[in-house]
Amino acid sequence: MIKFGTDGFRGVIAEDFTFKNVELIARALAVYLSENFTKKEITAGVLVGYDRRFASDKFAKHFARTLSQNNIPVFLTHMCVPTPAISWAVRKMRLVSGVIITASHNPPIFNGVKIKNRFGASVTGEVTSQIERLISRPKKITRPRIAKIKTVNVTADYIKALRGYLDLKILRKSRFKIIVDAMHGVTAGITEQAIKDTPFKITTINVGHDPFFGGINPEPIEKNLTALKRELQTGRYDLGLAFDGDGDRIGAMCPNGEFINSHQAICLILLHLIENRCWRGKVVKTINTTNQVDKITKYYELPLEVVPVGFKNIAAQMIKNDVLLGGEESGGIGFKNYMPERDGILSGLLLLELMACRKMSIAAIIKDMEKRFGCFRYMRRDLGVKKIKSAKPIKNFKQICGEKVVKIEDYDGKKFNLEDDSWLLIRASGTEPIVRIYAEAHTLTQTRRLIRFGAGLL
Repeated sequence: MIKFGTDGFRGVIAEDFTFKNVELIARALAVYLSENFTKKEITAGVLVGYDRRFASDKFAKHFARTLSQNNIPVFLTHMCVPTPAISWAVRKMRLVSGVIITASHNPPIFNGVKIKNRFGASVTGEVTSQIERLISRPKKITRPRIAKIKTVNVTADYIKALRGYLDLKILRKSRFKIIVDAMHGVTAGITEQAIKDTPFKITTINVGHDPFFGGINPEPIEKNLTALKRELQTGRYDLGLAFDGDGDRIGAMCPNGEFINSHQAICLILLHLIENRCWRGKVVKTINTTNQVDKITKYYELPLEVVPVGFKNIAAQMIKNDVLLGGEESGGIGFKNYMPERDGILSGLLLLELMACRKMSIAAIIKDMEKRFGCFRYMRRDLGVKKIKSAKPIKNFKQICGEKVVKIEDYDGKKFNLEDDSWLLIRASGTEPIVRIYAEAHTLTQTRRLIRFGAGLL
């Protein structure tokens, strides 16, 4: 059974993720487009790209051929590309849709399909539900015709877009040394090209094409970045950046190897856009994202919207409203005056721009932010479904770890908001067969207590 999750369909290669299932999804997408868009809109075509995972290029070509055989014009990328490059190209080329073969940060045995709408954002749950129904009850297109498949280079225009968004004048006045962990993904070399004519010195590690990602899941979280930490602790660099397998999420580290989590990155860039670029707008965050965002938006009197996990929920707000920044716990961040989609590479480049504007180390900037808006310590623990002892509903508590529960939210898992601004969230992952336990408090000790409490409920 093909079931779409938080962002697309993902499955184990040769089990759930097969050429047959890829063909079924492509055919269902073709029918969906034919039933929901005009002939002129469909004629604009669909862009198909792929990442560096095992056989992604072959799956992409099969997807493209299936669309073509169902009379959908197709543009196929000439090489592996970051997901944000697909989103950008769909908007720039004014296409009806975009597709990328990727499983993002999942383990190497997975692959997947992400579908983008004409705005470059991930399609909504309503759209994927329609596609699922069409897969289970396929409709044949009357008079099938074979449309053309054209090979295109979208990377060059994407790099131009990155450069166009950055304040290169400011960057040219700085001489920071940066190290980037590409995690064997598709971002290798792009950061260098985006700021090629600045004094920044960039060293990149884990650049080679390795479908096993060096034996590490390509997710830029602390436990996966030991190589980056080791390089930073040599004292030769001012900042470490890391990107996930398809380039839409960021991880970062201070010069001493201390991890900068996604929540800190979101808040740092939010403050940069407010204070250095003097931009305003609505801020959107997912339910599992830091309360420090709330403190910042309250201080600057900016509207804040909280949505379920999944950047598609942020993107929906970005399409409808003037959104300054949208951020999610997993490291996906989207920006005003760009596109309604997350971009890990641009997120990293904006951290460089922040350092250049403030003329300070990243550690000093974080210290200043915490002095002004409070110190928040976050943790996440993932439990495999097989390890969960109980499937009983989680009851409502009035007190957790000595703190009063002031609000319970249950629209995406179960979240307990506590009186001291700390919180605990338990929810099933939408991309992997695991349950995630999230917690945030003002001290790491209290955060650990919350995590243990949450784990004890399962």
